[in-house]
Amino acid sequence: MPLDPVTVPNTQSQAHDLMGRGITKRGLFLCFLMVGVTGFGGVLPVFVHEVVRKRAWLRDDEFAELLAVCQVLPGPNIVNMSMVLGMRTCGLSGAFVSVLGLLLLPVALVLALGALYASFAHLPAVEGAVRAIAAAAAGLLIAITARLFWPQRANPVAILIGLMVLIAIAWLRLPLIWVLTFLGPVSVALTWWRRRGHG
Repeated sequence: MPLDPVTVPNTQSQAHDLMGRGITKRGLFLCFLMVGVTGFGGVLPVFVHEVVRKRAWLRDDEFAELLAVCQVLPGPNIVNMSMVLGMRTCGLSGAFVSVLGLLLLPVALVLALGALYASFAHLPAVEGAVRAIAAAAAGLLIAITARLFWPQRANPVAILIGLMVLIAIAWLRLPLIWVLTFLGPVSVALTWWRRRGHG
């Protein structure tokens, strides 16, 4: 039975749209090489700068969608996002070069710096530097969270779920898996109910 064109998922059209933005395997490799090398203390803000702001490969809403999907997949978000973007634009080889570019230099640097840190971790200057990097990473995460939330500022479901997640994790200190298990279906149900014209 042929599918109604209205009910066909838009995944293929989205992938076709991405392929029309001039994204190449070489571009993916160089982009994620830059993301991996410069993403000290948190790669997500650098990903947004390189992919959304600088190269305009994704719009803000597309990035938020990609992040939402990759957060529920096993593994690090940034690896999942690079793989999905590479796969959507250049197929399996695109996914491979994206992940390779993302991990190649950081793995080498982490191994070298880890050995170095083990020798000098007891020094006060090193401890202070690590605390400063942690504070900078927290600031970057807050900034990117605010930027992602801004397009949803008029969405009561997003505001409600965001507040519930904040209370559950920051105040009640509930494990993330419990929060996702409960609030994930609630968020989907509320969004579906609102899009049906009830909200």
